[in-house]
Amino acid sequence: MSPAHVFEPTYEALKRRLMIGEWAAGTRIEAARLADDLGVSVTPVRDSLYRLNGERMVDFMPGEGFHVHRLSETEFRDLLELHLILLLAALATAPKASAASVPTDQPYPDRVADLFLAIAERSSNCEIVASIAAIGDRLQLSRHFDAAILADVDEEYDAIANAVADAEPQAQFRNLLLGYHERRAHEAASYARTLAGHPGRQP
Repeated sequence: MSPAHVFEPTYEALKRRLMIGEWAAGTRIEAARLADDLGVSVTPVRDSLYRLNGERMVDFMPGEGFHVHRLSETEFRDLLELHLILLLAALATAPKASAASVPTDQPYPDRVADLFLAIAERSSNCEIVASIAAIGDRLQLSRHFDAAILADVDEEYDAIANAVADAEPQAQFRNLLLGYHERRAHEAASYARTLAGHPGRQP
């Protein structure tokens, strides 16, 4: 295993590239080329890719190496469902707890990720927080296409953010979270097609 001071930044760099869609779905990931690009040896790159394989952000096939994971329509729906269940659990655990403020000077996908983490952290349940963060990482690329697939995503975000800030009644908050996830689940086929057709670039 690579030393932490080398492994962690390598892992974070590779994960971030996957989350912003730098590579097309199914693209073969060349560890040696990435090592040169990042200025590290191939060992931390491979260690990072194995970890990302465990997180289902890349796929590993013996004899074929690592490839960017293809998010299917069914998997997208399943992730949304689990994400919603965990958020509702966080809300039920601490319905009146305050949430951390979310920076507003970030790109939309990052603001969404931070907003859901803020909701998760209300529960003070570390497992809920970690699970929502992990699912959010896998959904992050899809958030880049929200505005192209759905209408009024900024208004939707503002409504949820205001509910967090103003401690809205639990029923109203719950309805906002349900609406957010149901809209995306309804368009799961569009998201799957868009993600599959995203060109990225060769690593």
